[in-house]
Amino acid sequence: MTYNLVGTFYICPTPIGNLDDVSTRILDTLKNVDLIYCEDTRRAKKLLDNFQITTPVSSYFLGNEHKKIKEISSFLLEGKNIALISDAGTPLISDPGSELISHLVENKHDIVSIPGPSSVLVALTISGFDLSEFQFLGFIPKSGKEKIDFALKLLNSSMTSVCFTSPKRINKDILFFQEQGLNTEIVVCRELTKKFETIYRGSIDEVGEQLFGKQLKGEITLVIAAPEKEVNINYDLDSSLKVFIDNEVPKREIAKAVSNITEYSVNEIYDRIKDL
Repeated sequence: MTYNLVGTFYICPTPIGNLDDVSTRILDTLKNVDLIYCEDTRRAKKLLDNFQITTPVSSYFLGNEHKKIKEISSFLLEGKNIALISDAGTPLISDPGSELISHLVENKHDIVSIPGPSSVLVALTISGFDLSEFQFLGFIPKSGKEKIDFALKLLNSSMTSVCFTSPKRINKDILFFQEQGLNTEIVVCRELTKKFETIYRGSIDEVGEQLFGKQLKGEITLVIAAPEKEVNINYDLDSSLKVFIDNEVPKREIAKAVSNITEYSVNEIYDRIKDL
């Protein structure tokens, strides 16, 4: 049997709280596709019922994503149009779907990603921090080596970071940051775009005091400024860097090597030598 790759797969963001944030394009897409895949069919039904969308839904979550890949690919080969939504926000951001999209790309399926709500971008833009570059770190690990590694990423970062946590763990996470010596500014965003949206700002110590004793509810997104680093002019360092430059060592390699034995980041070293 011969198939034509005529089905299109749509990645469709849904509101993170305020239903008015959904776009006309998203609603038109969800109404006109043949099938919608979602994390939780019950939550999806509430959203779809609100906009009187009757498109059939099927589950796609962390536990069944592998077997669903073949099913979705088969439907696309039959010419069906399919949409993927998450419980809230943009699919694939700390949600299942990356493996699916990789498979569809590899098999040359038509994929359309529609812009829409994302708590990551909302939190970043409300933070007031430098956004010339930033890193997204997903959910803060609960414990163990993964949590220590997470803290090291923050401590060694030269850019703004954004991540998620749960309301039950936020106070423990703030305390953990304090214990690890993370001394910087932080913005805690609760229930973004919803009626009881709340923003806490300040140093980690100050925000820890603001949250102390509070039993928060709802979705939590954190934005963490890059730690301030005390950088002293080091003329011996400059002399050493010049030796590398004079011997035509690639500048990226110089930056990596010197960063390993100094307090400077790779980017700081590179910025120092890029015009030499």
